[in-house]
Amino acid sequence: MEVSKSLRDTLLQLLATVMIPLSVAGTGLYYTRWQQNLNDLKTMIELVSDQNPEKRKYGVAMFEYLLKNDKVPVEFVAAQLGYANSSSDKELLPLMEQALVKASAENPQVAITFRQALERLPSRVFVHTQDDQQRNCVRTLIGKMKDIDSNSLVVPGFARATWAGEGHELRVFLASDVPRGTDLVKMFNDVGLKVALQDLSAADGSAGKARPNTFELWFGTDPVPASCSN
Repeated sequence: MEVSKSLRDTLLQLLATVMIPLSVAGTGLYYTRWQQNLNDLKTMIELVSDQNPEKRKYGVAMFEYLLKNDKVPVEFVAAQLGYANSSSDKELLPLMEQALVKASAENPQVAITFRQALERLPSRVFVHTQDDQQRNCVRTLIGKMKDIDSNSLVVPGFARATWAGEGHELRVFLASDVPRGTDLVKMFNDVGLKVALQDLSAADGSAGKARPNTFELWFGTDPVPASCSN
């Protein structure tokens, strides 16, 4: 019995002798990788924000590589897209979005990260008007919105378009964007523009081509609200 107890104590000591260095080594490896990830992110951010266009492109390439390897948290993705969205380099945002799309093809988790990041940015609303009066009306109405509402959307561009509808529509292309689309409709209704939500998420090929948190405002033949001239 004493021999067994002695043998057991010896084995425990041996196990402790082996496990302690392994635990220390494992902890050291974890923090080494964590520090390397931080260094990689820091380098990527510095390159993307560099004044040299070629360095910015290299930074986008590094961004794509890090995404594919699960090394870019959603907070960093949102921050980088926000920076690109306000950058004077108009090619930067499309390049970063292309990197995200390419990385999503290899790493499905990136697609989830991409959506979560876009949801933190202002909604993009592309406006289709039939004349200059409608175009000017949109600018006026956005100016009448509460700051919290107007800051939550951006109009990247206007297009001249005519269609058969009478009423004005806000078109949604992804089912997951319907709640946000409902909020946008209310925002426009509150400043006098009667807009109906048009959910096109079930249309063939619509969802596959759509960027999350992106909408289209289509003006019909109905007159613009009186609030546009006030």
